[in-house]
Order: sequence, then structure tokens, then C-alpha cells
Amino acid sequence: MSIEGKTKRLVPGSEAGTLIMETKDELTGGDAAKKATIEGIAAHKTQQTANVFELMKQAGIPVAYIEKKDDTSLLCYECEMLPLELVIRRYAWGSFLKREPSYKQEDGTPFRFEDLRCEFYHKWSVVVPPLVESPRQMDENEARTLYLKDGVWQEGVFTDPYLHMENKRWQAHSAKVPFDASQPLMTMEPLIDESERENIINQLMLPTFQCLEKAWQKVETQFGPVALVDMKIEVGRRKSDGKIVVADVIDNDSWRIWPGADPTKQLDKQNFRDGHPLSMIADNYALVAKLTGQFLI
Repeated sequence: MSIEGKTKRLVPGSEAGTLIMETKDELTGGDAAKKATIEGIAAHKTQQTANVFELMKQAGIPVAYIEKKDDTSLLCYECEMLPLELVIRRYAWGSFLKREPSYKQEDGTPFRFEDLRCEFYHKWSVVVPPLVESPRQMDENEARTLYLKDGVWQEGVFTDPYLHMENKRWQAHSAKVPFDASQPLMTMEPLIDESERENIINQLMLPTFQCLEKAWQKVETQFGPVALVDMKIEVGRRKSDGKIVVADVIDNDSWRIWPGADPTKQLDKQNFRDGHPLSMIADNYALVAKLTGQFLI
């Protein structure tokens, strides 16, 4: 049985406990409110992910990736995915500044964290009254069907809510307004225990970012080395042994990368979100596929 997603398709692998992840020529943004088909971009994204995961395997970071099968598909271990987006930040930028506006600098330059910031977001949306009687979580596909109209989310739907964790409870907050610990959208039971959370941070999130940050710093462009600004990863329990590993993909949709640490030179998917020409987006993805090839040299 295959599983069809917005930008990928999953089909069973030939061996037990494996699957084939097929990439589509699709990009989405704004929590899938914006989408476009760009011919050839699937091959660029597949090559980027293969380059990244090969590097991570060499560094000893646990991953679901096994090998690249062809131009648009990867062989992976089958995982039970945790519905979390895990974000690691070197710089304060993007929606982070909406939640933590004190980090916005007057001269417009991004604040750089000496110690990496690790954040957890839930992939399920939170829907609040008056759309529902009481706050509830909703799978993103159901929320999209019910509450995304003509590319606009209805008021009262909070996609990818930020998770504030304390006292063994998880509080979901809007990711795009100033953070106030006293006003969560809702409280939920943890998906993982505290030891698993610490393991995810220390064995997966931080090593992944540090590995890729070092790799990008060695990639020279006409504007200087490439700065890894922030990135997101997803993790799952490998069905063969229950181990939590980095899964899904890491490609140009997953990070912010700035040649010369200059935000005006961004090469990542933010250009798509900002409405730049699709031809420019395609060229950037092809370039990033080439640049990530230097990770393995």
C-alpha cells in the first residue's frame, strides 16, 4: 500500500522493514497554503537529501536513509514517525522573531546564538473556539480540508504549534505571536518521555546541525562560505529495532542557507515563500544539489 503526501510518495520496499520514498516535482509553503509544480525539482531535492544523509551516516548519526535508488527515489528503513518538527537555530530569524521579538536587532542584522537553540513543534494543528467547542488537535490533512479556503487559513487554526515543555506537560502555543507561557492554546500529554527528549536533542538535533554547519562552512561561493542559519528535521522509531532516528528528508526545504551569512543571498525555499520567479527557484535548487555534493569530497 502506498502513502501519498504533498511532496512525496511512500511505497513498500522489496525487503521487509524498508520503503521507497519518491519525491515529486512539487513545492509547498505557508503550511501548504501555497503550492507549485516545478519540473525537475524532484531530482534536485533527492540528490540534496542523499548527499546530506550520506554525510550524516559517515558522522555516525542514526538515520532512516539507506541509499539513493534513482534520480527521484530513496531507499529507507520504515519508521513510525513522531508528529514533531524539530528546529535547530544558529541565528534568530523568520517566525522566531514573531515569538521572541526581543532578539530583533535595530540594524536589521540577525542575532547569532553562541549555543544552538533547539525547539519542538507539533505537526498536528490546534483548532480553537469558535470553530470547535473546545481546543483540539487535528491532523494537518483534516485541518487543511476543513479550514483552508482559497489559500487562506480560517482564524482559529494554528498550524505547527510551538511546544513549551515543563513539569512533564506539553503546552501548545502559537508559533507566530509573542510567547506567553501563561496563555497556551491547549495542554497535552507528552509524546515521548524526558529521557527520549534529551536523547533526541543531544544525539540527533545538535549533532545533525553541527555536522551540516561544518560542512556548509567549507563550501565557498563568490560571496563567501555558506552559513547554516536554522534547519528542521523529523524523527521516527525504526520499526526494525525501535531506535529513534533522523528520518524523512533533509533538503532545500529544510533549512535557511545564506552565502556569506547574508540574508539577501538566500538559496533555500524562502525564495519560494517570498514569491520569487519559479525559474530562479529551480536554478537555486539545482545549485544546492551541486554544492551539497561537496560534503562528500
